[in-house]
Amino acid sequence: MSLIFNKKYIYNAGSMFNEAQQAARKNEGNELRKMFPSFIVDNPIDTDEFKHERPTNKKIFEVDYNGVRDADFVIFELDSNDSGTHMEFGLAVEQAINNKDKYLFAIVSDFRFKSGSFGNEIPGFGLNEMFSGAFFYEQLVKGEVPQIIVCDSHKSAREAIKAIVNNDTKDYLKQFDIKNIWK
Repeated sequence: MSLIFNKKYIYNAGSMFNEAQQAARKNEGNELRKMFPSFIVDNPIDTDEFKHERPTNKKIFEVDYNGVRDADFVIFELDSNDSGTHMEFGLAVEQAINNKDKYLFAIVSDFRFKSGSFGNEIPGFGLNEMFSGAFFYEQLVKGEVPQIIVCDSHKSAREAIKAIVNNDTKDYLKQFDIKNIWK
């Protein structure tokens, strides 16, 4: 559990460099707050201190690192192949290995992922094999509710978090984790 106010904490990671990405992140933050009104929802696009002046690289790192570190649940939008989001993912993987109460939700909505033409491997559409290998790392994929899953949408990630919080995890992997769809 997050040490911040003893509330559950969600961090939403994703690129926000163009109008469409910014709109998507704002919508995701709104949906998270609607679904989890008692949680802390850390959505970097909504960071007040960044609205009035451009933050330094160091400040961006500090704010994002703290959000990833403090979160119980971290959602990663990976379709844009943003190196900052990948950095956050790497940090969160290491943290989750050492914290069994930290859950990671990798969103891969690219239709090629579900095509199945690659057998049971992640297709090479921009996710390096070192990166996607974390999706299968044994320390994080144990049990019916693993610490890392691959979702096909932000909505699916929200529903997966809701299932964990409500302890409604019957058929959890079948409902939410798409990384093994070809098996």
